[in-house]
Amino acid sequence: MKTSLTTCAVAISALLAGHAIAGDAPHGDGQHHDIMRADTDGDGRVSRAEATAAGSERSSEWFDKLDLNKDGYITQDEMNQAREARHGEMKARFEERFKDADTNHDGQLSLDEVQAKMPRLAERFSALDTDKNGQLSKEELQRGGPGRHRPQDQDPPQN
Repeated sequence: MKTSLTTCAVAISALLAGHAIAGDAPHGDGQHHDIMRADTDGDGRVSRAEATAAGSERSSEWFDKLDLNKDGYITQDEMNQAREARHGEMKARFEERFKDADTNHDGQLSLDEVQAKMPRLAERFSALDTDKNGQLSKEELQRGGPGRHRPQDQDPPQN
């Protein structure tokens, strides 16, 4: 039982971290709004009990998503399937966002394209442009710039 709970906790943490890395987590005021959704009595404050209940509900939702065969346990196989599904979703999202930003369809992103379609990424443009050609390739984006180089045979990061 202890192992199952530990596995569940690790699974939930991994998926939540994946969302944060992917940029799915809200930022700024949006995050404050999400926290305040736990204020079930509407008094403008979130009590420990409300926060605990909200956390339990969220954990239960994640557990239900991971427990593919609905047997009340999360197995390593179910974790692997969830990871593969998440990887596929993130890869498709990356491809879609890259294609949308690549307005001249040359397979690379110029600084102008990045500023227009991915303004938060524009701040890191020169660090990501590792070959210093003034363009970002998919590979450069997947590697994430200096200090984050990975062997070419590894899967891209979960963007």
